[in-house]
Amino acid sequence: MPRLPRDILLGFVLICALAISLMSTNLLRWADQSLYDAQTRWLRARAPSTLAQDVVVIGLDEAAYESIPEPYALWHRHLGELLAGLAAAKPAVVGLATPLPVRSYDFLIKGIDAPLIDGIRRLRAAAPLVVGQPMGIGRQLRPIAPELLAAAGSGAVASLAICEDADGTVRRISQRRCLTEDKNDAFAHAMAKHLGREGARGGMIDYSAGGDIEYIPFHQVLGWIRQGRDEQLQKRMQGRAVVVASLLPTETRYRLPVSLAAWERGSRTEPGAVAHVQALRSLLSRGLIVRVSQPMSLLLAGLGALLWFGRYGWPKLAALLGAAAAAIAGSTYAIWQGSYLHAGTLLAIILMAFLARLAWESVRHYREKQLLRSAFAGHVSPQVMRAILGGALQPDADGERCKVTILFADIRGFTARSENSTPEAMIRLLNRYYAEASAAIHARGGAIDKFIGDGLMATFGVPQPLPAPERNALEAAQDMLVRVARLNTELAAEGLAPLEIGIGIHSGEVLAGYVGSRKRRDFTVIGDPVNTASRLESMSKKVGYPVVCSHQVAEAVGFAGGLVDLGEQGITGRSALHLWGWNPPLAKRVKKGAA
Repeated sequence: MPRLPRDILLGFVLICALAISLMSTNLLRWADQSLYDAQTRWLRARAPSTLAQDVVVIGLDEAAYESIPEPYALWHRHLGELLAGLAAAKPAVVGLATPLPVRSYDFLIKGIDAPLIDGIRRLRAAAPLVVGQPMGIGRQLRPIAPELLAAAGSGAVASLAICEDADGTVRRISQRRCLTEDKNDAFAHAMAKHLGREGARGGMIDYSAGGDIEYIPFHQVLGWIRQGRDEQLQKRMQGRAVVVASLLPTETRYRLPVSLAAWERGSRTEPGAVAHVQALRSLLSRGLIVRVSQPMSLLLAGLGALLWFGRYGWPKLAALLGAAAAAIAGSTYAIWQGSYLHAGTLLAIILMAFLARLAWESVRHYREKQLLRSAFAGHVSPQVMRAILGGALQPDADGERCKVTILFADIRGFTARSENSTPEAMIRLLNRYYAEASAAIHARGGAIDKFIGDGLMATFGVPQPLPAPERNALEAAQDMLVRVARLNTELAAEGLAPLEIGIGIHSGEVLAGYVGSRKRRDFTVIGDPVNTASRLESMSKKVGYPVVCSHQVAEAVGFAGGLVDLGEQGITGRSALHLWGWNPPLAKRVKKGAA
């Protein structure tokens, strides 16, 4: 298998392994929970589930404590009246989410327990009763007076323990994480069992079930009972689940994903009884929200890892956004249907696969560019190399018309010189000269188009645009003469004859692009200005100036820098041109110093 496809498949296997590992652990639990809370709030606002019969809540609030003079520990008579009165209302089930005394108080007030015990027995004869047992000390449930437990009967006690998630939010009613022993059913499960709707023991509370939780004040219900208004009680509670709960502001409060209590709208911390009521509502509606099966989670992780495939670009970005939207929409629909998946982890996997492939492609492209740069560093000019690596030069694209300044340079008398030397010596000399000339041209933003024997052609303005290519070309010519003068000093020390060069510069519109076959192409410029620049280089010896430029070039630089007007000059093979000669002052000084 070729290396590239093999590396892509290996990368996909690694991404899948990491995705499965993430989906199998709780490493990104915070992301899952945050997204679940947001989805729950959205569902509650836009697609709440309705209840055929909502739970009736009788609340022990501040008004109840103000209307009853005794402390709550001595409310036996009042609680007994309430329970006996509820028996007449014929509810489907009654749950006490308020603590009962931990011991008998007959030693303090003779006969105080009797009304409460009688009320419990009378209620049990009319409807099932669930007695909630709140959290006590040391991860144990708080005890209840044996006399009251005996009256309630075996199996009537349920746990009111609330176990928060790691971030302090209540999302489930599982007891296992905060109790030393998990012997009793959760309060909501125990009540739902009497209604034939027990459901799964584990799962998330469906916070989208039902509307805001309302309650009937304890003292109001007690007033109906004392006034004998049984019809009012039956109208409100007959055949329904009734929860008697303590809703005092001083109760231990818990953070919920949504605000439920109608009497505290907007609050995110509410009494524990609210969570138990909502859990019961969940069981009476669609049931608790249970996690999807492990195979399904792993399958979704694998699907998310598919974002590894495909190179980056707009289609890949669209695929990322589509996959993320599908994950959010699908997981939200799953919650609405009673299933929960680690949507935050799935989103992280999708993004991880996308970014991993992006990083891999970036590293691969960087290495390819480095390899290309090292392989072709001596074959093309730096400007051409940058244009190729940056994507500005496309081999299959048509040529582009542009204005460019062209420089031709040639060594005078090179043919006669080569007759008296060896080829190896001439190559070494040419390389020394070209090294100096190339450095001068590249330093001014020019690009070497080609070497032609002892001559060279350079372009200014393509492929790298320049604000003043004519000025760059003239400055490059001046630097070339300075460097040749320095090289001549070295040649004289070696006993070799000096070099003398001629330079022609012209500016005009050309066609720039790749020329050649599919197997061998060169980037070059084509047009009459190329031929004209070559002719001007030939004229340099005739007019006696090392640099000859056209009127267009001289005009572009404002005829500055010591340009000499040579007037109209006849050019071999074409019409006469207005030329300008240039013998840079710096070059003159170097020549005198060398002499």
